[in-house]
Amino acid sequence: MRFDRLAYVLICLCIVLYTLYAGSSFFIPIAFGLFFSLMLKPICYRFEVLINSRIFSVVLTLFTAGVVVLGVLLFFFNQIQAILTEADDIYSGLQETFYEWAEYGGGRFGISGEEVEAYIDEAITSVSDQPLGILSTGLSTSGVLLANFSLVMIYTFFFLLYRGAMKNFVLGQLRNSDQTEGLETLNEIQQVAKSYLGGMGLVMLILGVLNSLGLFFIGIDYYLVWGFLAAILAVVPYIGTVIGGLLPFVFAIATTESIWQPLAVVLLYATVQFVEGNFITPKVLGSSVKLNALAAIMSVILGSIFWGLPGVIIAIPFLAIVRIILTHIEPLRPVALLLSDDLYEQSDRFLDEYNEPKYRLSNIFSGKSSLSLFRKRRSPHHPTKRVSKSNSQVVSDSEPD
Repeated sequence: MRFDRLAYVLICLCIVLYTLYAGSSFFIPIAFGLFFSLMLKPICYRFEVLINSRIFSVVLTLFTAGVVVLGVLLFFFNQIQAILTEADDIYSGLQETFYEWAEYGGGRFGISGEEVEAYIDEAITSVSDQPLGILSTGLSTSGVLLANFSLVMIYTFFFLLYRGAMKNFVLGQLRNSDQTEGLETLNEIQQVAKSYLGGMGLVMLILGVLNSLGLFFIGIDYYLVWGFLAAILAVVPYIGTVIGGLLPFVFAIATTESIWQPLAVVLLYATVQFVEGNFITPKVLGSSVKLNALAAIMSVILGSIFWGLPGVIIAIPFLAIVRIILTHIEPLRPVALLLSDDLYEQSDRFLDEYNEPKYRLSNIFSGKSSLSLFRKRRSPHHPTKRVSKSNSQVVSDSEPD
């Protein structure tokens, strides 16, 4: 292994990571604009087929997406406003419930009622504000994204408008023999973004319906708000579901008189989380993301370290795109397998198919392996297809079905 080459790679990696961290306010809108453009590209293409104008198609695409987002925000704003009108009653009910529970527990341990009330008076505010505090902290963390929402839309507009030129630019950086493979890689990335958008929408809808039905039968008011709020917060992996379940749990404590309803809320969200993690998400998103749980958790943690909540949201689809790129670079295909969801079933491939010198990372730093795109084996009677000037426009404007 050439240590000078390894040191060079590590130095470049540190520079890139520090640049992304220090310039988060600049790179976050670009990253979301690029990701939104990939997700909205199929919708934009449908409009282009109808009106034969890319500029108007992009405008209609952004307008349609904006109407959907605005409708969702108005629904939650109206419902949350109605909940806030009952804030005093909710606080009083929460305080009274904690008094009863604490006095009952204090009596078991020989603590007087006055001591219990003093402790409750000291702790009730922090207890009642904890879920809202968690939510407000998450919202403030995403302030960079929300404050630059107009900038994100501008980036999305231009990425959609200039997508053909950008695709040709990327392909032009590759060797002629690699351009067909590069085009396939870009199409797979587009398919991941498209599937992630539709898949996450379907997952949110299923979770919202399951949560709302469960809360309705338990007897919790504003069940649609709590149910679909938890579904939307599920876009933040693992953490979002916990926050989404904690809010109706506290609300149930404050507004119900029985102990079984808050406990039923906990059981409901735990059950839905189990079903979502083991059945719904793997079936809906598994075919597109194809990441194992360990890789997903680590990407979420790294995303939160670098970019806070926006990094958490975009970490998993970004890692899925990285996995696709790695599968098309021959020496790094074992790394792609290390990120995949079928790692457990295909663990033998590391000592079978990938047990060759060209797949060892040490050979990359020694210069014995090239990081060029992996070229599939082709019949000798069919030469490698090249992206020439005559068909570059077809490549740039072709869209997946």
